[in-house]
Amino acid sequence: MPDFRSGLFASLQFRLALGFVLALGVALALIGIAAGVVTGKQTERFERDRDSAQVARVQRFVSNYYARQEDWGKGKIGLQEFLEQAGPVSGVHIQVYDSKGSLIADSQAWLPTGAADRGGKGGGKRKHDLKKFPIFQNGQQVGAFTVSNPNSPSPVTGDLFGAGPTPSRIAEVVNRSLFWAGISAAALGILLVWLLSRRTLAPLQNLGAAARLLGRGDLSQRAETTGPTEIRELAHSFNIMAEGLEEAERQRRNLTADVAHELRTPLSNIQGYLEAIKDGLVDPTPETIDTIHGQALHLSRLVEDLRLLAQVEAGALQLQLSPTEIEELMQSSVEAVRPRADAQRIDLGLDVEPSLQTMDLDATRISQVIGNLLENAITHTPEGGSVTVSAHTAGDTIEVAVSDTGSGISSEDLPRLFDRFYRADPSRDRSTGGVGLGLTIARRLVEAHGGTIEVESELGEGSRFTVRLPTSR
Repeated sequence: MPDFRSGLFASLQFRLALGFVLALGVALALIGIAAGVVTGKQTERFERDRDSAQVARVQRFVSNYYARQEDWGKGKIGLQEFLEQAGPVSGVHIQVYDSKGSLIADSQAWLPTGAADRGGKGGGKRKHDLKKFPIFQNGQQVGAFTVSNPNSPSPVTGDLFGAGPTPSRIAEVVNRSLFWAGISAAALGILLVWLLSRRTLAPLQNLGAAARLLGRGDLSQRAETTGPTEIRELAHSFNIMAEGLEEAERQRRNLTADVAHELRTPLSNIQGYLEAIKDGLVDPTPETIDTIHGQALHLSRLVEDLRLLAQVEAGALQLQLSPTEIEELMQSSVEAVRPRADAQRIDLGLDVEPSLQTMDLDATRISQVIGNLLENAITHTPEGGSVTVSAHTAGDTIEVAVSDTGSGISSEDLPRLFDRFYRADPSRDRSTGGVGLGLTIARRLVEAHGGTIEVESELGEGSRFTVRLPTSR
């Protein structure tokens, strides 16, 4: 029993699901990486634009404030109040310095001493580390300011500055959502692939079960032609194969039975005569010996026909090809059966096309084919009838036809006429009708030469057997 490494991991269904998961994982990974890169770049760009806008607004406001007051000292209180309101609303820490570098306003002045400089518990940047943006008035620098993102709590909002949905947090949320969406899609995809593959592969499993039963000898097994197109075609091919095997088995059994029957008859006759002679019931006269000899010859011909048929069907028959004159071959075949035709008062004619080209043939085997066809024609043609052999060129083939004016063959018998041991007229005995191998052997020999043989016939109007042999092989 072969080891197919059976199990879940070796099944096609599991491999389909695994392939889908890998493909989906690669796709989601690429999408996640691309989305993360794009989101990160857009977030950085947005934050830069936001910071630039904040700096520009603060600079514009402080510059306008100085222009109205013309001095930091006069409006210091108003500037401080504005920064304390604007800082928490905008979410930034703003500090304003005069031209000498002295701090004159701080949006977080309400924090404990030194907390604003420390930037809260997170450490942050100290004031001397922050970038100072200059404030110009009439072309002269009159001060500077700093803008930073604090994280200390605001007494106005009661929350952390910048605790809202910042771009970086939005990017994190997007990436996290993509991750869980990928996990969910993978799980759903695995389930769908598992169910669909199970349904799709069900016909293959049925086909495998049918093949196993067929291999055990149950030739009646047929596969269901359901599922996708490819599987239906496979099941259809399997059914054709199963039908062929069943037909071959039927023919084998019939052949065995027919061979046993055909061999039993002459053997029984020979045995009966010998036992009668042994018991003294029949004298061993020349007539008796001739009868026994005839039965032995019949048995020998049957065995030889079976051997030849087996060789041809197995492709083991070696043809002895040689340049052959078709006219001479036809003439010799006709002359071989002329005595029998004359005895039955049958007109035997030959019509060969002049200058018919020479062909490479096994003259012995083709003579055997023509002889079989002539024997059948003479057997089934009544006295006063005619049998004609013709040969002519037809394209790249040579057609040899044997026509008779006999009883003809019914349309029901034509499809099986070349089967082994088949006789269209079962009323004839084996001494006149043969054993039913002649036409089978004729067809196999013609096919061995690369040709074809066919028959046309109607009851009461005779028959015509046509052999077509290719002029080049």
